[in-house]
Amino acid sequence: MRPIPATPTDIGDGEDRLVDVHSPEVPPSIRAGVLLLMQPGDQLWRCPRRSAPRGLLGVLGVGPRDGVIEWWLVDAQGGLIEAFWEES
Repeated sequence: MRPIPATPTDIGDGEDRLVDVHSPEVPPSIRAGVLLLMQPGDQLWRCPRRSAPRGLLGVLGVGPRDGVIEWWLVDAQGGLIEAFWEES
């Protein structure tokens, strides 16, 4: 499975930002996974990224790339607990 491509509207300004896990912009599948792991003081970040290159030359780092939205669950010190994304 691959992450679901993000549209330019989804990506917005391309900046990482803190979001409330209960915000309607958090996909239900992401919210469920985050809530299983989240502890008091943890934060959820919305992080627009470029996907890995696809196609025959993808191994060489060349090829079409989609925009994707990653969701990062981090602890109170900013350490990554888990990264999530919607898959197609």
